[in-house]
Amino acid sequence: MSEAHTGVTKDVEATRLLAEWIGDGAQQAITPLALEWARHVMLDWLAVTIAGSSEPLVRMLAEEYGGSDGEASSLIASGRRARPVDAALINGAAGHALDFDDVASRMFGHPSVPVVPAALALAQARGASGLALLRAVVVGHEIESRVGEMVGPSHYRHGFHATGTVGTLGAAAACAHLQGLDPSRTAHALGLAATQAAGLKSMFGTMAKPLHAGKAAMNGLMAAQLAARGFTANEQAIEGAQGFARTLAPELNPFPATIDTTSGFAIERTLFKYHAACYLTHSSIEAIRELRARHGVGLDDLETLTLTVSGEGNHRGVCDIEAPATGLEVKFSIRHLAALALDGADTAALGLYTDETASDPRWRRARERVTLEVADTQQRDTATATLRTRDGRVLSAQANVAIPATDLDAQWQRLHTKARAIAEPVIGAARFERLAQAVTALRTSPHLHSLIEAIQ
Repeated sequence: MSEAHTGVTKDVEATRLLAEWIGDGAQQAITPLALEWARHVMLDWLAVTIAGSSEPLVRMLAEEYGGSDGEASSLIASGRRARPVDAALINGAAGHALDFDDVASRMFGHPSVPVVPAALALAQARGASGLALLRAVVVGHEIESRVGEMVGPSHYRHGFHATGTVGTLGAAAACAHLQGLDPSRTAHALGLAATQAAGLKSMFGTMAKPLHAGKAAMNGLMAAQLAARGFTANEQAIEGAQGFARTLAPELNPFPATIDTTSGFAIERTLFKYHAACYLTHSSIEAIRELRARHGVGLDDLETLTLTVSGEGNHRGVCDIEAPATGLEVKFSIRHLAALALDGADTAALGLYTDETASDPRWRRARERVTLEVADTQQRDTATATLRTRDGRVLSAQANVAIPATDLDAQWQRLHTKARAIAEPVIGAARFERLAQAVTALRTSPHLHSLIEAIQ
């Protein structure tokens, strides 16, 4: 056991500290900037969830767990309702079904897809305001990042999907904040979330991966609801002996003695996806796009292509399916995606990820000329694409998509364009405009009626 591992447990009561912050600390600290980021998060999550609402895995969950019209919470883009926990499950899985939702490097996972569906289902059931919902989303992101930093990359490398594990704690925190739980009951909510947290990386490329997100949302909401009733759990569930951190992470980082947000909130470092594939492939895709733009090359110029990435990303264990057989597996095949990108395919288009794309002989032959190299010297999140052309040229480009936006107006416009492209075909132009307007007005809306009418 490392010194850092021992120090976390001995010196800081992380569960208690987080529980105290989730209540009064968050109420006092949340800034207008953090709320603006939460608005961006809401637009992106709603769009990818609407787009994923017709996926087979979502349909199966809705058929099994969808309720009647008299239930409290909406199933997005279906016109149906369900109990809040079941709505969180189904909407959470829908939001991750296309693997097009946002990511956070501090969490090592997808922060919004466990938090937003849980908070939205509860907020709708309680008749909460738009501002209350946004605040809960900020809180959920913060707790995910704090716990994610504590368990660090070893948790992910060990085989756990942080969206399912750490995300459960984020969902519980958001729902505890929404309910106004006191620190003691919030600590129990975190404990109940911790004991339910699960998700295996071996499930990537299958329907089970989005199920992780749905279960995290469902279990986090359940944890907060039970804690509100007085249901108890270990109040040192995160840091304690045989607790969440020490059980699920081989190495731990020291947990800070205070929750300091003066330098900004975790939600302000959210990274949005503009390619509908595993996020670890995005820097490589962008580097290849740069090669095409700068040198006018394409797939017909390919002799060999080498992708060099950082060893910290664990690309081989996450997105290096060598011979994808399905559209879903293409999302986790960096070599196949490289061939698509070099050929100028629109990797943001949901219709690209089909079984036909996986089996297309042109792209199958091309991916065999792509090599993935993992270098300890490569900067984390940076990818270098080196193309050797048929006429003997060696061309190189580099990209890093893990840099949060600073121009929020430009980010909103880019997210609005993405949202329109994937949501409007499902709900129509008029409803999409109502959705965008409702998200824009969330901070001042006394209720969620307009938003729910646009998305249900």
